[in-house]
Amino acid sequence: MYLLGYDIGSSTIKASLVHTETQEVVGLLQYPDQDMDMISRQRGWAEQQPEVWWQDFCVVTRRLLNKTGVSAKNIVGIGISYQMHGLVLIDEEQQVLRPSIIWCDSRAVAIGQQAFKEIGEEYCLKKMLNSPGNFTASKLKWVKDNEPEVYEKAYKLLLPGDFIAMKLTGEAVTTISGLTEGIFWNFKEKKIDHTILQHYGLREDLIAPTVPTFSIQGRVTKKAAERTGLEAGTPITYRAGDQPNNALSLNVLHPGEVAATSGTSGVVYGIVDRPAFDPQSRVNAFAHVNYEQAYNRIGILLCLNGAGIQYSWIKHQVARGSHTYSDMERMASTVPVGSDGLCILPFGNGAERMLDNREPNAHFFNLQFNRHTRGHLYRAALEGVAFSFVHGINILKEMNLNVDVIRVGNDNMFQSKIFSTTLATLLDSHIEVVETTGAIGAARAAGVAVGIYRNLEEALANEQPFLVYEPLYNRGLCEQAYSYWLSSLEKSLRTPKSSERANVTVAKRNQHLEKQIKQKNRQLAATSLQQVTTKDFISEIKQDLESLIASSQDGQINGQLKAIKRKLEKQIQDGDDWKSFEEHFNLLHDDFFEKIKEAYPKLSIPELKMCAYLKMGLSNKEMAQKLNLSIRGIETRRYRLGKKLGPGSRTKLLDFIKQFD
Repeated sequence: MYLLGYDIGSSTIKASLVHTETQEVVGLLQYPDQDMDMISRQRGWAEQQPEVWWQDFCVVTRRLLNKTGVSAKNIVGIGISYQMHGLVLIDEEQQVLRPSIIWCDSRAVAIGQQAFKEIGEEYCLKKMLNSPGNFTASKLKWVKDNEPEVYEKAYKLLLPGDFIAMKLTGEAVTTISGLTEGIFWNFKEKKIDHTILQHYGLREDLIAPTVPTFSIQGRVTKKAAERTGLEAGTPITYRAGDQPNNALSLNVLHPGEVAATSGTSGVVYGIVDRPAFDPQSRVNAFAHVNYEQAYNRIGILLCLNGAGIQYSWIKHQVARGSHTYSDMERMASTVPVGSDGLCILPFGNGAERMLDNREPNAHFFNLQFNRHTRGHLYRAALEGVAFSFVHGINILKEMNLNVDVIRVGNDNMFQSKIFSTTLATLLDSHIEVVETTGAIGAARAAGVAVGIYRNLEEALANEQPFLVYEPLYNRGLCEQAYSYWLSSLEKSLRTPKSSERANVTVAKRNQHLEKQIKQKNRQLAATSLQQVTTKDFISEIKQDLESLIASSQDGQINGQLKAIKRKLEKQIQDGDDWKSFEEHFNLLHDDFFEKIKEAYPKLSIPELKMCAYLKMGLSNKEMAQKLNLSIRGIETRRYRLGKKLGPGSRTKLLDFIKQFD
């Protein structure tokens, strides 16, 4: 018996067959060979014809069955992964009313920004975990305002995966995870959010009925069987957006685990166990594939529209058929880290959420005709995407997401050693590569609802990394190149349109300077606290020496130990270091120590130091290095601190500390 999985992207459709008993991938195919066309009638628009997806879906299915020789009668479940955030409108006859407005279309940015203000930022973030932004709800509002005749004919709105499932089964349904990616879901009340519908004036009956992510969602009709070669009655048993599905494919299901991909767009996707949001909406939160089990699995998604599409553009416009991706990698490897000063910004594929929905477009900086070659262009393009990942991942770190280990597939830019090693070096992370794809993951997930596997853990048990990228490059050179890239990005973002130049004021420059001053102060505070910690460490060594002197009977050794003890004592001051640090930290953080000591006068100096480290946003690993403890030791100290501060602080210690701003 077999499971069939699909990954319906904006570039191509992939299909995979997996044997249920051995979990062997017996067939993997994609179609078309060239990237699917996008319709861009105006700047920032991106549309595709859903019927083209269906035609390609039928072709790839027939080809896969023919290639493998597997009988359609032996397929027991079908899983579907699809490009997120797209809008497909159908009438009562299930006919498409207009081209799909897909994920990278940015026409609805202003609509979402206005709704964010008018509905209220607090409401949107706490209940929907996102700004309405440029997501499906805002795209539907654009259709309502600009194409009222289309809106009036609309019977249901569907996501791309919903559309393909409808073509297979004849049933127009969606999932809760799909509703969250469209910003139609209220995480606090665990139901469709009526506020966004009322604000946009949208009809609630446009939303299709929901089915569980893992369930019998419908069965292949006779008509669809004739088109695809599948057996009528075969059940569709799983459906999810491409990024949650990619995380599932990599066995990223639980809090603290992180997945990444860099196809047309670049994505980092981490799992948390409670609703979380970014106050600036630079990253987004959606229901993960296993959210419905206890309403407590949230995927935090960082999306970079300009990623693989930029490198694909370089291949088609610069290499122009004369070089394969392997050739490009080989030529780029002859160029040093930093590409001899050549810098490329990859943001040329619509509004970038991590840049406040701005569209800086792609840029080349410092290109020199007598110095730079194709190899430089190839490496600068790879580094540009890697640097944009680092810039975005730093936002995830602010949300306390651990990125020490990132799991990735082997079917995108992570095949490039230059790209992956640059990323690993700058993040000081390990990147684990798993031999899987979204289509394979969707196939395995399809086996859960039909009872082939007891749970997802069993379905994904064989997903183990076969390659690990480690921080191998010279970190100093990488940071130097990244710093130049950042300055180039800031320059491109600071360049105003002609109509906006009059609004570039001294206040903005002062704000930038103030930010720099705060950053320097943070660095000074960190250095000062490190000095205090070093003195504590020396004191511990001194105490150990005193114990040795007291227990030793050898006078000569005792003399030597006492001499070492005197040297250490010279390095230890009378406590002024900690006092100096307290004063410096209070200036930077609005009398932080005074406030917390007033509320909790019995806190010891080690406990106050732990509070300071938490306030500074240090990870457990960083605290362990500074305090010369194991990570387990840090976790124990954090637990004891939470216990001492009271029951309200234990589960959300970081939030508790922040209240002393």
